[in-house]
Amino acid sequence: MPLPLISLRSIPGTVAFLGCGDLVSDRFCHDSRHVQPGDVFIAIRGVSVDGRNFAANAVRAGAAAIITDRPLPALPVPQCIVRDSRVTRAWIAMAQQNFPAAHLKLAGITGTNGKTTTAWLLRSILRTAQHRTGLIGTIEYSDGLHSRTAALTTPDPEDLAFLMQRMTACEATHCVMEISSHALHQRRCSPLQLSAAAITNITRDHLDYHGSPEAYLASKLLIAELLAPGTPLLLGTDDPGCRTAAESLADVPRRSFGFAADCDLRVQVRKSDSTGQHLQLQLERGAIEINTPLIGTHNALNLLAAAALAERLDVPHAAIAQGLEDVAGVPGRMEAVTAGQPFSVFIDFAHTPDSLRLAMQTLRPMTSGRLIVVFGAGGDRDRDKRPLMAQAVADAEMIIVTSDNPRTERPQQIIDEICAGFTDTSTVTRCTDRESAIQMALQNALPGDTVLIAGRGHETIQQIQNRQIHFDDRRVAARILRELSAMRNT
Repeated sequence: MPLPLISLRSIPGTVAFLGCGDLVSDRFCHDSRHVQPGDVFIAIRGVSVDGRNFAANAVRAGAAAIITDRPLPALPVPQCIVRDSRVTRAWIAMAQQNFPAAHLKLAGITGTNGKTTTAWLLRSILRTAQHRTGLIGTIEYSDGLHSRTAALTTPDPEDLAFLMQRMTACEATHCVMEISSHALHQRRCSPLQLSAAAITNITRDHLDYHGSPEAYLASKLLIAELLAPGTPLLLGTDDPGCRTAAESLADVPRRSFGFAADCDLRVQVRKSDSTGQHLQLQLERGAIEINTPLIGTHNALNLLAAAALAERLDVPHAAIAQGLEDVAGVPGRMEAVTAGQPFSVFIDFAHTPDSLRLAMQTLRPMTSGRLIVVFGAGGDRDRDKRPLMAQAVADAEMIIVTSDNPRTERPQQIIDEICAGFTDTSTVTRCTDRESAIQMALQNALPGDTVLIAGRGHETIQQIQNRQIHFDDRRVAARILRELSAMRNT
């Protein structure tokens, strides 16, 4: 299907032209290596690479014009001068799909932890309320009828626009999306208006990209710019990072949610054990009671956030309660693996110091024996968090430090940097091979123990140097448990 012609005079905000009075095209490219004759090249300023430095290459490849945030008078082609070329790229992507987001009610969720579970819960609520709902997030992309494995938590502007176009073609009315700090910083979502939005928490993550906690926080706060007029931002203010965010958002309408008595929206745990929780959720229109198999105080907050977002979308309380109770679990999020073994095994995506600490706090009260933890850290990512991850699990009775996605780093080097955070290594074992580490944990588990396999959750591909290896913690753990069971029964 041919894409429509776009007049760049239609771009919102201040636009100027050099060598022309307007640019009209249906072909845009932001990578000079892929420019075809006649394309309009969008020069994007990235974190490490400035697209303006490659504009001449684009012209030599046949670019007919350039979009840039700074004039390039040395180049002999017409230019459109914009304030932010990343924002312009996102707007063009939506324009080429005839602005599908305008036909959807959008709910956006950001935060270091809890985005995926909250989005999964909110989609369930909306489905219960008979709203066909698309999903964009870490686990999958769905147009409301069909799903596929996600590549990025929040896709690039062209993929995002196409996904939303597919949603409208499938007659979806709502879209729930996780919005990553990268996407916010890169303005991938800048043309969107959110009818409901939440920040779950802001701890430590992605400093390899953002450079500092302050820059990471600033990126998260950009979600406020996406709010539809009058829409309050939901903030999980039990979290110190969200309390700091509130101070920076003094002019933004907002509602706090959490356990604290002074929160606008509150959750109370009526009962909690290894089988689930009974919760009371105090929302703006009154309280609801739910029973859920999702364990842990962090999930209580995720359930509250999803309910609060649904209320902002005018979902009745009965559908909110039923939609929450219908979720038996979220892939790779405190997901139990059972094969008749006399101990518990959980797979969780926890890969930050804070999320590991929360996982430990969740599992400790329901563990009569030892807590055994298998975890690692991703390569080519924030190295400073590695010893902090060790400190988060230091109270476990058995700790196996292994590979996560080492990417281009040496697994042993990553493990060394993690282990530098332990003050006592008597309970720590190093094992670079992840399958062997999982097998060691399961072989050593005794009745009443709990094994936590953390870091990868739902992921099915392990990245080692230039290789991508199929590796699913859930399948590996289940197979090893079956093998151990067969050995015991022979």
